[in-house]
Amino acid sequence: MLLPDKPIDPRCLTQDDRIVIADGVQAFRSAAAIAEEPGKHRSTIYRELHRGR
Repeated sequence: MLLPDKPIDPRCLTQDDRIVIADGVQAFRSAAAIAEEPGKHRSTIYRELHRGR
């Protein structure tokens, strides 16, 4: 299931944001470095990574 391009709430992640996170993890980048590209807070990235374990 694909998520809509625009999040319901700006705090939510879009499918594109999740792809950026996955690419950053594959490149062994830090959560802070990954967070810069989609413009999200690093704690959002940490929470998403924790959910995906």
